[in-house]
Amino acid sequence: MSDIKTTMGMAMDGRSLQALKVQSQRDPNAAAGEAARQFEALFLQQMLTTMRAADGESTLFKSSAMDTYTAMLDQQLASEMAGRGIGLAEQLTQQLQQYTTPKNNE
Repeated sequence: MSDIKTTMGMAMDGRSLQALKVQSQRDPNAAAGEAARQFEALFLQQMLTTMRAADGESTLFKSSAMDTYTAMLDQQLASEMAGRGIGLAEQLTQQLQQYTTPKNNE
């Protein structure tokens, strides 16, 4: 998993996604964990964006620059929150590893 952690990209980044695909060939369990972490970050980012939209838009600070800034802020906050974890990544990792770990009787 150290190969992927050095890039710390999101699944939306093409290079990060390609590194994750390569890592999945070498170490499926580590790749499953990183994929789950990235999914958790994307989930949190969507949650933050939706929460911000539900609050209503302020006309005082409305601009395309502010929209860009808040989108970047949501992405960074989501990445930080996912780094600490909310439990979703662990659950997803357990589910994914059921499919990557060979069973003893097979």
